[in-house]
Amino acid sequence: MDDVTVAMRSTFSGWYARSPAELSALWDQAIFIPDTNILLHCVRHSSDIREKLLRILDLLKDSLWIPYQVGLEFHRNRLEVEATAADAYDRLLKDYDTAIGQAREKLRQLRAHPAIDVERELAALDMFLQDFRSRMETAKAQHPSEALAHVLDRITEIFSGRVGQKPAPDKLAAIRKEGEERYARQIPPGYRDAKKTGADTDKFGDLIIWKDLIDKAKADQKPVVFISDDVKEDWWHVHRGQKLGPRPELLEEFRTLTGQDFHIYELGQFLRLAAERHKEIGAESVEQIEQSVLEDERARRRVENSVENIETAARTLALEDERDAIISALAGVPGARLAPPADQAEKVILRQRLIEIEKDLGLVRAAIEAPATEG
Repeated sequence: MDDVTVAMRSTFSGWYARSPAELSALWDQAIFIPDTNILLHCVRHSSDIREKLLRILDLLKDSLWIPYQVGLEFHRNRLEVEATAADAYDRLLKDYDTAIGQAREKLRQLRAHPAIDVERELAALDMFLQDFRSRMETAKAQHPSEALAHVLDRITEIFSGRVGQKPAPDKLAAIRKEGEERYARQIPPGYRDAKKTGADTDKFGDLIIWKDLIDKAKADQKPVVFISDDVKEDWWHVHRGQKLGPRPELLEEFRTLTGQDFHIYELGQFLRLAAERHKEIGAESVEQIEQSVLEDERARRRVENSVENIETAARTLALEDERDAIISALAGVPGARLAPPADQAEKVILRQRLIEIEKDLGLVRAAIEAPATEG
């Protein structure tokens, strides 16, 4: 490699992919630092997946370390993750009650239908809901509260002596001040959290972690590998939807301030490579963990989209119900919620309202579908 090439790679080191040999050397020396979302995987999943993940962390614990901020975020979020799982039984029953109630109402509006046996279908809905309620009550009685408490004990043991010190107030104040400037200029990491709010939420959490990673590399004179399922582009270099590696700015800042290398792996990548070095981990265990994590991520995205669009979805339901009621009234369906129009003038008013509803539904559906299209 000539001097010009060497100078080019040195000047723009963050933009060059590491060779397999360089990554292998990194594994031999690095401190491995899981993000908060990795620790929370130990709480979210089934007992089998939790045990497999905890066993791998325990196996690798001599090379693990976490910043104080990661530990703090884990303890803040763990209880909410556990509470969400514990609340799921009652929440699902409530949702199913609502959905089946709406289905009952629509069936009742079809009592004069020439082919649908309305009474039979109503009975089938009642049977389904009764069976579902019984399964949820059984699952709720078997909720693994003690096992989840034991997970906290295991994580506490694994990271005993492997947690950074709590940053001093003046240091945190300086980081947050710097963060305002960095976020305004979209300097990674963390600027995608700029709009975060809430008493238990620190929009500068990623930047605080980043500063701790730098300090740890300086203190130990070792490279750092960060393990995170954070998919935001303020950590990852994304080109045409493909993650190429850590943001070049992060690699260059880390090397400039520490003289050490920095790398990021998603959990699945990390586990596959760890299994190549530690045969006792087992490729099957890695595959099962990856699949569970993928399904969990998909489910959480659906929840996030649902929360973001909850008002819009409620508006859609209200409009659809109003539309169905008007159609039933205009058709003279017995038992319709709205009385049939008394004269031609009322018919015109109802038909005009139907046109307005369809227009509103089109706008609402476009608002719901837009985020999915952009993603």
